[in-house]
Amino acid sequence: MSFEYRRNGTHACGGVDLTTREMDIVAMLALGESTAQIASDLFISPHTVAAHLAHLLRKIRVANRTELVARLYVEGVLVQGEWPPATGHRHICSGSRRAAREGTVGMSFDALQALRDAYHPVDLIPAEQQAVLAELTEQEVEVLNSVRDRLAAVAGEVEGQTIKLL
Repeated sequence: MSFEYRRNGTHACGGVDLTTREMDIVAMLALGESTAQIASDLFISPHTVAAHLAHLLRKIRVANRTELVARLYVEGVLVQGEWPPATGHRHICSGSRRAAREGTVGMSFDALQALRDAYHPVDLIPAEQQAVLAELTEQEVEVLNSVRDRLAAVAGEVEGQTIKLL
């Protein structure tokens, strides 16, 4: 995959690149490793890992580790269907992030209806939470449904219990 650069070295799309170290860290995050485990694996201090994580959260404009990993799967930086997590390309276009947030990629997508169609109880949750779910991209809804289906497959039949992601 190639990306167009401006003369000053920035991307024409306004996007960002992840460094090799950042790629290593996000792959370990996707494995569920703690800051201490990542530090040990990379032979760096936990404070350095925390600094890398803080920089990544600002760079990708996400609030926490979970959102970071989810966004990187959606953007193709982490490859879906690979375990242990494999890294793909290291570039994230700001245009694709903005389009994903605004739901302007391709045809309009109704996340709440897609979640209803997949039998998520979205009408039973508070309006504030519904507003968050309404901003999900089609890819994010697919990931949510995939995780729910995988959990259901390994949960077995337990009388009176259901698996809920919403």
